Amino acid sequence: MPVLPQALHPEQLQAYRFSESDHCRLALIADPSTHSGGPTLMLEIHDATELVPPHRHAHAVELYFVLRGRVRFHVDGDTIEASTGDSVVVPEGSLHDFENPGPERLYLLTVVSNDDGFAEQLRHGIPSPLDAEDLQVLRSL
Repeated sequence: MPVLPQALHPEQLQAYRFSESDHCRLALIADPSTHSGGPTLMLEIHDATELVPPHRHAHAVELYFVLRGRVRFHVDGDTIEASTGDSVVVPEGSLHDFENPGPERLYLLTVVSNDDGFAEQLRHGIPSPLDAEDLQVLRSL
């Protein structure tokens, strides 16, 4: 059955955290289970001074588009600074982490070319709704 086009409004997004200690919230916009095996698209929200630990996706390219804020990526030993309106591509298999140097929350639109079970793992995380600041930021884009 074909997937029908639809509008998704900010208040319909459900964010998740992987654990109680995580401050990062991720909201799935589209993933292989909802869009016939396509890439995963998500909104990432990171509090100021938050650091995402080093990791790699062996079979996925990641594209990060900075909706609001500043971010410092570390990719295979290189440092990349990006801010609102910038995009960063992390090649397949690259060891990377990133941090929000602050002072405000960081909002990223992230595309993962090969989900490899990431969306399903996220759905088993801790539901963490978007708050008033998140909704205000998304409505102002």
